[in-house]
Amino acid sequence: MTRLILIMVWRKLIRNPNTYSSLIGVIWSLVCYRWNIEMPVIISKSISILSDAGLGMAMFSLGLFMALQPRIIACGNNVAAFSMAVRFLAGPAVMAAASIAVGLRGILLHVAVVQAALPQGIVPFVFAKEYGVHPEILSTAVIFGMLIALPITLMYYILLGL
Repeated sequence: MTRLILIMVWRKLIRNPNTYSSLIGVIWSLVCYRWNIEMPVIISKSISILSDAGLGMAMFSLGLFMALQPRIIACGNNVAAFSMAVRFLAGPAVMAAASIAVGLRGILLHVAVVQAALPQGIVPFVFAKEYGVHPEILSTAVIFGMLIALPITLMYYILLGL
């Protein structure tokens, strides 16, 4: 069963252009770092345009998905509350534990915890929708996470003394 799952995941990954773009990006970064090569301006600007367009399309996809749902909280109140608790309580706690494990202390540790309390990005929703893995939970997390992130992030900021 595990072998079958790995084969299915491999087939999905090999067909996904994001896999190739990530691999090319890592290779390019290593080459640039090793031989101190600058990216040509025209390529840099082209990537910036594609990035901006991709973010706009992702936001449009999220809005369209939410508009087609019968309720504003697509996954239900209990699941939404649980996902927000995991995002804003467990996320910073895991970040704190991992940061301490790698030796971060002081202000850097506090900044890492505050960054972990920032809102959910849109890209996980795009992947969840593409692969059919609970997009309703991710859409709710993105929308309501952005609404409640400011007071929660400020709370962490004040509690950590930044």
